[in-house]
Amino acid sequence: MHVLKFFLCCLLLQPLHATELLLLSLTPPVDYQDEYNNYHPVKMVRQVLKYYAQPYTIESVSLNRAFAVLRKTPGTCTPVVRKSAARLQEFLFSSAFIIAPDIRLLVKADSPWAVRLQRMQDRNGRISLESLMQLPHPPVLATEDGRSYGDKLDQLLTLLREVQSVYVRTAKTSRYGDLLPMLQKDFVDATLEFSEALPVEEKAKFTAFRLTEAPDYTLAYFACASDAQSAQVMLQLDQAIAAFRLSAEFRQMLLAPFPDSERSLVWQAWLRLNWQQEQSPAITQPHLLSKL
Repeated sequence: MHVLKFFLCCLLLQPLHATELLLLSLTPPVDYQDEYNNYHPVKMVRQVLKYYAQPYTIESVSLNRAFAVLRKTPGTCTPVVRKSAARLQEFLFSSAFIIAPDIRLLVKADSPWAVRLQRMQDRNGRISLESLMQLPHPPVLATEDGRSYGDKLDQLLTLLREVQSVYVRTAKTSRYGDLLPMLQKDFVDATLEFSEALPVEEKAKFTAFRLTEAPDYTLAYFACASDAQSAQVMLQLDQAIAAFRLSAEFRQMLLAPFPDSERSLVWQAWLRLNWQQEQSPAITQPHLLSKL
């Protein structure tokens, strides 16, 4: 392991042939140029790119389209995505640069399910989605094809895919929160989504429940194509992320979306989750080195 780390450090210190990064994003390029755009993921990506020393281009595409392009186009990456076991088989992943509350089960605040789910919470304030969907009359749950909700939920949703009460939207995912209009109009009873995807003015209209199958927090990364050219891009991205993470502004920016009372807890979760990634046998660095 020490030899691997030394080899990687040597690679990072060596000048790499400039490879232009094509960044495929749900967010329009103009939003990254707008310093007054305070959407947290945009601010964090923008800050990483300030430390990125090589040329790059940003194109706006749907999430499904981004991953389709990554599968066949060298030098391409997409930002603010989660790792999953399936994705690790296909893509390279950067170091983490965002922490966010993990997926929640969302229902309308005035829905009968909001009251019922309150009663169904366990002693830790969580709902088991598996148990919920085994009820004689479960809620109609909307999910999106092509998204990763985390390894445990992905496995469960694969088993539930043919269940009558589960609606799987197969249209291209253009942004997080795409299913919220269906929930608002009572076409479905519940959906799975990041609470951060809710516009501030809309949050009071929904009730979010933590799930047994999802942790409290998750990390976000850049995912890149799995080829030699993209491996060079990934190393350069990791250099930029490392510089950002060592900067004076990083901790404040990382924790900005959270209330003051939660920030100490979130920081400890950030340290713990990153440590777990470093200890994981499914790390991407040996795979990354093999591409160079």
